[in-house]
Amino acid sequence: MTSGELRSGELRSDEAIRGEARKRLRAAYCMWGLGMAGYIFAVTCRSSFSAIATDAAVHLNASSAALSSFVYLQLCVYAVMQIPAGALLDRFGARKLIAAGCLSLALGQGMLAFASGIAAAVTGRAIVGLGDSLIFIPVVRLAASWFPVRRLPLINQLTGQIGGVGQIISVYPFAGLLHVAGWRAAFLSLSGIGVLIAAMVRLGVRDEPYWTPARGAGASGALDTAPARASLWSGMRRGVAQVLRSVGTWCAFCVHGCTWFSANALYLLWGVPFLETVEGVDYGTASGLLAFAMVMNVVWALTLGRFTSVHPVRGRAGAIVLSVTAQMVVWTIVLCAPGPMPVWFLVAFFAVLATGAPCANMALDYARETNAPQVMGTATGFSNTAGFIVSAIVLALIGVLLDAQGATTPALYTPHAMRLAMVVQYPFWIAGLVGFLVTVPRAWRLASRS
Repeated sequence: MTSGELRSGELRSDEAIRGEARKRLRAAYCMWGLGMAGYIFAVTCRSSFSAIATDAAVHLNASSAALSSFVYLQLCVYAVMQIPAGALLDRFGARKLIAAGCLSLALGQGMLAFASGIAAAVTGRAIVGLGDSLIFIPVVRLAASWFPVRRLPLINQLTGQIGGVGQIISVYPFAGLLHVAGWRAAFLSLSGIGVLIAAMVRLGVRDEPYWTPARGAGASGALDTAPARASLWSGMRRGVAQVLRSVGTWCAFCVHGCTWFSANALYLLWGVPFLETVEGVDYGTASGLLAFAMVMNVVWALTLGRFTSVHPVRGRAGAIVLSVTAQMVVWTIVLCAPGPMPVWFLVAFFAVLATGAPCANMALDYARETNAPQVMGTATGFSNTAGFIVSAIVLALIGVLLDAQGATTPALYTPHAMRLAMVVQYPFWIAGLVGFLVTVPRAWRLASRS
């Protein structure tokens, strides 16, 4: 064989390798895209009450405290299910868990469609919280299975931020459909979409790439964890005990708990009522500000992600402290102002609040760096509960404080009552920030030794 023939064969071989790499990458994006459809749907369902809080109060004849209880219970279910969801993921695989989560979301939204009272609505929201809890971690696992390691940081960042599209969907298409077609048609439409996505995931997603030998896959395609099944709960208990002994876990818990809850309270329920009552803006402007915050989430995530990758120690801590401090400052200005703020300040206000979600994601870095690999899922799940727990408590307390002032329905909301209710956020900012500053030096030392 001549040297020319050898070079030609090498070129054909290189082209074949590149072609196979492109084929694998397309397949990875397809799998991730199907999983992301489920996650976007979950975020849409999670935040659907924010854009229609006033409509929900009227339709269900609900007081402020009762309205808060819908989202409060949903967030509590989500938080409680984070660690069990990780164990279920190991047992059944990402495909089955994402599909089950979408079906649970569809069921909850279907119940809300026919709910005419508080009890049925609360039950529906609890089922929504259950379905929501089963989707995010499996999507992250699916990406880790299909994408090359070098692409995972970008894909994981995109997973969290693209999910925010669901909040925009809830503010615009969903709320618009409700105002045009009515309560039942809007929620039934969401329910039907959930069933469709569940079917697509169940039929189209593979837990493992076709080019990788199935790691213990049985005939059903699920991961073969028969030895682990018998010790599922005992292993979970041991894992939880181990991560709770790590100071890095508590550092991560404090970060997640103090950075994100304020924006979350506005996104999930109180954003439109607060802006309409206190700032005197119309529904369109309020919705636009919430959508702007979703866009800023992505901008801040990319900016802070790049900055903290260059300065992983002091840069990350500085971003967290600055975010929490800035949130307290802008809220203080809004709550102490004698009247409505100009629109330009509200834009700046939401730009500051939008730093919370990217900073909350930094909590998962502290959990990963300070815990053993075999309990990484448990550590991540536990840390990820903090923001949801604090959000749930703050949402409930805002409703209770509004009721205590006689603002039991949207017609009775006043700027003074709404401002006073929002003061409940400050203890959580302060406690979380103090906890972070106390634990982060030891977390740094622990991470440097691992």
